[in-house]
Amino acid sequence: MKMTQMVDLNVTWTREADPGEYFAELAHQRGTFLICYQLSLTTREPLQEAHVTEALTHLYRKVPCLRVYYDERNGTNWFREATHPNIDFKVLPGNDASSVIDCLRTYRYNSTTGPLWCARLMSDVSSHKTSPILPDDSSVSFPHLHQLFLGFHHGIVDGFTVMKICGLTVTLLNDVISGNPINNEQLGEHVSPKQTMELVLARKALIEADPELRKKWVDETKILQEKKSFFNQIYQRPKEIEEKSLHVERELDESTTKRFFNTCRAEGVTVHSAFTALTNEAFIDLLVENGIVQDTYSICNGHLVNMRRYWKGDVSRSLGCHILYPVLLRMDTLRNISDTFWDFARSVHQELQRNIKDGKIIEAEAFRMINNVKIELDLDSLPADGSDYHISNMGDVTALVTEGGDHVKVTRLLRSISIHKMPSSCSHIIHSFRGKFMYVLDYNTRNVSTEIADNFCNKVFSNLLKVI
Repeated sequence: MKMTQMVDLNVTWTREADPGEYFAELAHQRGTFLICYQLSLTTREPLQEAHVTEALTHLYRKVPCLRVYYDERNGTNWFREATHPNIDFKVLPGNDASSVIDCLRTYRYNSTTGPLWCARLMSDVSSHKTSPILPDDSSVSFPHLHQLFLGFHHGIVDGFTVMKICGLTVTLLNDVISGNPINNEQLGEHVSPKQTMELVLARKALIEADPELRKKWVDETKILQEKKSFFNQIYQRPKEIEEKSLHVERELDESTTKRFFNTCRAEGVTVHSAFTALTNEAFIDLLVENGIVQDTYSICNGHLVNMRRYWKGDVSRSLGCHILYPVLLRMDTLRNISDTFWDFARSVHQELQRNIKDGKIIEAEAFRMINNVKIELDLDSLPADGSDYHISNMGDVTALVTEGGDHVKVTRLLRSISIHKMPSSCSHIIHSFRGKFMYVLDYNTRNVSTEIADNFCNKVFSNLLKVI
């Protein structure tokens, strides 16, 4: 893709875009792989548009990755930093949150001028005064409900970065309304994935020096590429149905969330491992219901990993997009696992922990490099990975996002990503916030119908309630 060369003697070139960041731009040009976060805000007084605009302007000034955009420099793709604030913000009428999410997940940013993010506000969409008030409910003093949507180009952020941005946004809103002075301290630095690439190159050298290890990866890759997603066997998209990304939302209350987390702890597994096991169990139930009956199912899921976990030093201020292609976990799963569910969950946990500890995601990227798989050059060349679905877990994000302050509080947070025009059927997006487990299933209508998506979610959470 050709970027427009813009002549500006005062321009600040920040750094060269890495292949993953450029891949995100290619996906953006096709209207996919775009992020939307929805924050439910309660306030003492109705939010004023001027207050939100001022807070977003400070946000732009304090977050380096929100000031960059793409451009060409000497034949390569670079990031440039804008010299003047450019805020893409609108107040929207109505209360159709799903339509806003759908819009921002296909939004077209101006890649060569910026900004590569935007904000939308549904102002005072309803009043808590119409709802039952619990003794500890803050709705008496925070009666106004607003929905703030933040959209992002995936080339400049990942989940960790966006959660920090959400937290700063809430802090800035409170400070602006309070009239507090706001300093120039930066949220962090828009760092390159240099440490990740160093790890990948080191692992590449090891693979090239070990013929047995290379053969192992060739064999495993062949198996995964030959595997077809089970979704292709239970659903064929009618020609009149447009390929697009849709989503389903679910949420556990505080009491159920606590029981789920405590049970996971007692059984010696992480929430991520338990939820992976639950999705496998629910998926098998779905397959059986659709006539695919086997004693054992080879289910493959991809798990997103924050690559900062492998870096040296303090990574708390490292902003940007620091993920690689998901680490794939292929598990042979028995049809009837409900009686031994927690044994299965422990086997999932052990396999996940081993893969993460061994840096399998680094090894996989090194192997792609050895085989000259340059997905950033052509999105259509992105090979099928054999996965049935992906899972993204941010854990407890309360500390990153904050609960709010004297004027604005956050009651709920959802995140979603578009996956159509990609080799993905669906993605389970999970995290917890303020003691509640929150979930989104993003699905590609090419492979998954709305009926199947709803059924899948219902089975996951029905099985969850049975095991806690």
